[in-house]
Amino acid sequence: MGDRILFVEDEPEMRRFLARYFSRRGYAAASAASGEEAWDLLSQTAYDLVVCDQALGGLSGLDLLRMIRETDRDLPFIMITGAGTIETAVEAIKIGAFHYVTKPFKPGELAILVRRAVEFGKLHRKLARIHADEEWGDRAIVVGKNQRVREILQTIEKISASDAPVLIQGETGTGKTVFARRIHETSRRREGPFVTIDCGALPENLIESELFGHVKGAFTGAVRAKRGLLEEADGGTIFLDEIGEMSPATQTKLLRAIQELIIKPVGGTRSTAIDVRYISATHRDLPAAVEAGRFREDLYYRLAVIPLFLPPLRERREDIIPFVRTFVRELNRQHNRRVSKVDPVVLQAFMEAPWKGNIRELKNVLERAVLLAEGPAITAECLSPAPSFQGHKAQQHPLTLKQAVEAAERQVIRSALAAAEGNRSRAAEILGIGRRTLYAKMAAYNIG
Repeated sequence: MGDRILFVEDEPEMRRFLARYFSRRGYAAASAASGEEAWDLLSQTAYDLVVCDQALGGLSGLDLLRMIRETDRDLPFIMITGAGTIETAVEAIKIGAFHYVTKPFKPGELAILVRRAVEFGKLHRKLARIHADEEWGDRAIVVGKNQRVREILQTIEKISASDAPVLIQGETGTGKTVFARRIHETSRRREGPFVTIDCGALPENLIESELFGHVKGAFTGAVRAKRGLLEEADGGTIFLDEIGEMSPATQTKLLRAIQELIIKPVGGTRSTAIDVRYISATHRDLPAAVEAGRFREDLYYRLAVIPLFLPPLRERREDIIPFVRTFVRELNRQHNRRVSKVDPVVLQAFMEAPWKGNIRELKNVLERAVLLAEGPAITAECLSPAPSFQGHKAQQHPLTLKQAVEAAERQVIRSALAAAEGNRSRAAEILGIGRRTLYAKMAAYNIG
């Protein structure tokens, strides 16, 4: 589907000409004869650009621009003005218009400006999607000596020319997002967008809106129409992280989108065609969830055409030392430190630790150690705040199984609380346990 442009022009011949001219150039062109009509259309559909004549009966072009900017700071807006109203054009730029053209204008020149404005809007939407997800040395995660990881990489290469849906399963912290990016970057869609939605981080009443978009007034707080992430991923890849947390109702609508290749925004009546590749991930046992009736069987088989199972870090012990070296170099750059070696006692502790938080926990422990190191080496003293490694300074032998498990639980709970910014309900979701269980463990381990 082409980029959507709304032309606002009260002269019928000019309005028809603009819609026809740009439709022939691959755009999805809509038109409105007044500012009021344009505002109604904007409440129903998310556009990529508004091209508006300043001189309209009733609601003027400037008025419409002001109304748009109250709810949307990034929607590109091109103002069409008369030759004698340059002051109005300058005012439009101050309010937030992308540019202006004066009548009479050449269609080809307007076409160039339209293309630039649409690209500008896409760039701003892309930047708005960027969030502070930890990458934790992502390139290092998809290399190593582990045979299972090598087999996964071989599978990724084999499916690079395919759009087959991929389901990545593995414990929390094993690098599912990193492998999803690797699949995208080796695919024929590599030049398209890679859009992530964390199904476990959003409240149920917002997941559907994030996926499919919504129209103005669809629910409390929907002050303007918003395109969904499935539409944002058009031509690229949508990564549904923690798909196992999705409700049955949303599962049904997602299945319909996959089957019919169309989506309908929440509260809307118009359908939009999409072209996306689906990659999903979960730390849960989805076949067991299917068996228990918590996950749709037909959706599971749609998503799991290519299933990948990432091994936990405790099964990749041959990769732990390479990870440590890579992460230390990365953390030196990030924090302007000069750590150059790791004490053998510490390496032994790393090799023996249970790593229930997997690669994410390893990176977390190393970051703290790099920051606490007083010299060029990470020593046992640098690990003292990390419960997983308490006792290694006084005793240079492995922890007992019970000590290791308890120490690991303390560390994972603290990491989950940090990731959830202190929100205990969210931390419990990250850990895959109930809130009461989390509270009991926090009390047992004296975690405030």
